[in-house]
Amino acid sequence: MPLSMYRDISEYFDRVENIHLQGWGEPLLNADIFDMIRMAKVKHCSVSLTTNGVNLTPEISGRLMKEGLDIIVLSAAGATKETHERIRCGSNFEQFVENIKVLADIKAKTKSGTPKIVLSFLMTKINYKELPDLVQLSKDMKVDELVATNLDYAPTSVLDDVRLFSCTKTNNGFNRVVERTIKQSRKDKIPFRVYPLEMEEVVMCEMNPLRIVFLSHDGCVSPCVYLNMTKRGSLQRFFCGSSSVVQRVCFGNVRENDFMDIWETSDYQDFRKLYHTRLNAVGNIYRNIGFDMGSMEALKQADKAIEEALNKNPVPGVCKTCYKAYGI
Repeated sequence: MPLSMYRDISEYFDRVENIHLQGWGEPLLNADIFDMIRMAKVKHCSVSLTTNGVNLTPEISGRLMKEGLDIIVLSAAGATKETHERIRCGSNFEQFVENIKVLADIKAKTKSGTPKIVLSFLMTKINYKELPDLVQLSKDMKVDELVATNLDYAPTSVLDDVRLFSCTKTNNGFNRVVERTIKQSRKDKIPFRVYPLEMEEVVMCEMNPLRIVFLSHDGCVSPCVYLNMTKRGSLQRFFCGSSSVVQRVCFGNVRENDFMDIWETSDYQDFRKLYHTRLNAVGNIYRNIGFDMGSMEALKQADKAIEEALNKNPVPGVCKTCYKAYGI
């Protein structure tokens, strides 16, 4: 994203809590990244980014801390050199680990509480057995949190085949590895968060379009990163083994129109209204059903009522084949 465009967008940062400087690319390749952090911090926003760690040199780490980065998420693909480098092509595992240790060391020496260092592990059928070993690695690198995420966007059938989560019932072997990791993280006192391994429709996805907006490098305004891949034409995604095609969602471009004018367009409002309706429908169930939440029968009634409400008020068509709509 050109700094000039980012500067124009920053006019609205006083309405924003967090700026996450990453989409489908590597943020540390942007020569203006430090200016971008600084401009967001001036508006009192917290700032975070996700990186593969390849360019996280001691100098870069020092500058990120100097500019006040609040959270840095580092993407790991394994607890061993062989696995990590097989999946993260072009990455050197030993250097990746050393870069994180240096960042943590600088943070400790300066007695800074930020940035929070998060290690993000993408769970697949290829690497999931190494998840427990990542707890010890996280401890050695002095990271603040370990997060196990899912391969939640699959543009090819090959990628969809290696996802760990299930569209029906999760493999017990996968669950046992996760349970072992949870136990190990408690023992080593490493905060650990893991995404679900079974799909279940959620009222509001993690990319909450009522509170989150994604702006791509070319200025396109979208509800989320999953609907705004910066390519021309349609987007292919695989969902539970089947291919589907969706169009890139762009409600306007900040190079041509004011951001708030785009936010208030009828199409964008209609998109958000669908989620407002879902939230209200489920909220009304909890407010009006009048049951004892301690009763198993009451819980079954609530589950059934919520399922009916969600079926009656579906997500937008472009979200139906997105794994995020099912809690993944």
